[in-house]
Amino acid sequence: MVSQYEAYAKEVLELATKYNFPFSYSLFSTNDYYYYYSFPMKNFADVDNFNKALAEWFKQIGEEESQEMMKRALGTYAYERIYLFRHAPDMSYMPEKPRLKPEEEKFFYIGRCFIQPGKEKEVAENFKKFVSLYKGEGADLGWDTFIGDVGEKMPLFYYVMWGKDAAEFWSHSKEVEEIVGEEGGKLWEETLTYLRKYDFKMGMYRKELSYAPKKD
Repeated sequence: MVSQYEAYAKEVLELATKYNFPFSYSLFSTNDYYYYYSFPMKNFADVDNFNKALAEWFKQIGEEESQEMMKRALGTYAYERIYLFRHAPDMSYMPEKPRLKPEEEKFFYIGRCFIQPGKEKEVAENFKKFVSLYKGEGADLGWDTFIGDVGEKMPLFYYVMWGKDAAEFWSHSKEVEEIVGEEGGKLWEETLTYLRKYDFKMGMYRKELSYAPKKD
């Protein structure tokens, strides 16, 4: 049902553009057929602002048209889930000279660290050690770390890394692993002992299905 769902996503984009929905979003799709809409927000209070904007948007579209739009999506996906996460700058690393331009960051890798309760501090400290290690070695592969919040299976940290495509990402990752060396491997092995589960997602940023409101 990929083509049918993406037709619906295009319709949502068209209506967001038509009525200048005030919140931007980025759409990502993974290789296991999940779609993620990411809405940046300033704080928890912004969630209320988002919900109010959403209600106003549906009002602008009209009840009949919005209901028909929702019906066209039925059957194209199994479920949907809403959750919040927070950016953790102190556990993230951006090299001084990024190897990729923003428009080149198309492939993404998400590593999800489901932490043993009570071990959040240890994992956070190790993420900070990774930042120091990569910075000290001048590694040019950065990442953003996020903390799972409402709607997530907490405690959860996850990090996002980028590449031009899958081949470029894995090839460059191997080069960086050689740069950070044995110390990086040992630090990761220690981090795994604090986790109850680790998994990952891979996919692509879908610029053609993402949205940004017009600025006055």
